[in-house]
Amino acid sequence: MHILKIGLAKSGNFWLHTILHNIIEHSGLKYESFIENQPIYEIAKTWGLNQIKDRVSIDVLDITKNALFYRIGNIFRYPVDDIDDYINGSTLVWTHAQMSSNALNVIQKFDKLVYIVRDPRDLLISWSNFVFTPYIKRYYPYVISDEIDSESYLNNNLKTIINDWMNHVGAYLKYQKDLNIHFVFYERLLDDFDRELEEILEYLEIELDAKARGEIKEKVSFNQMKKESPNHLRKGQLGQWVDILTDAQKEEVLQMATPLLKLLNYPLNSQVDSLPALPEKLPENINLPDGKVVILKPSNH
Repeated sequence: MHILKIGLAKSGNFWLHTILHNIIEHSGLKYESFIENQPIYEIAKTWGLNQIKDRVSIDVLDITKNALFYRIGNIFRYPVDDIDDYINGSTLVWTHAQMSSNALNVIQKFDKLVYIVRDPRDLLISWSNFVFTPYIKRYYPYVISDEIDSESYLNNNLKTIINDWMNHVGAYLKYQKDLNIHFVFYERLLDDFDRELEEILEYLEIELDAKARGEIKEKVSFNQMKKESPNHLRKGQLGQWVDILTDAQKEEVLQMATPLLKLLNYPLNSQVDSLPALPEKLPENINLPDGKVVILKPSNH
């Protein structure tokens, strides 16, 4: 089985990737890693990339409109000359790729597609704090070259980040039925992990007993993952935006994203009393965006 895990940055990708990795381990499926079989792998282990546990072992795929790359953080990036060979050598692949004709051609080659969504207002806050971590300052310095702190960054980049969320989520949502993409909501994982794990297992067509599911739940708990990757995880909460965003910022988000927020059942006011969900059917008159994603977008070659 070859699984592609998809999501916009700071949507809970590391959490979902860890869940999927543990499912594979407990299922008895053979785990293949493309990056671990490349010459750069042994060198990369000496780089001290401890922001995410086992970062150098994660198969990360960049898909631009006309090229494919595998990479390790922002340090090493190399063209994928044969995508079929890459997929055959990878059981679980991580991508932030925006939708395009090239991305569509590539993702259809995988057996299973799992996409994670998070409330854009919490994503906005998480990203604005993340860009000031030592890792980003060292390896992505251009992201905050003219910024002072996370608060000013959030205010200056609110429109860009929310637009990225709309474009990324909206584009994949349009293909959800045709490609049989399994959508995972960050908020639902926090609310009822057991139920969401069961749905992921059902989608992957993998059966695990109660003992295995319990072990996975313990391994991927926020406290455990925070302990193993302290520089990547902060709070693991939902609804932070209610107390952190100003009224003006909340209104600005609503002006941009209300149709998609409503479609996914995200709250439009400060009463966070419902959980997001996929609509049973997309309204015929809905205009889902699919424009460019700007934040950490790999350059075209």
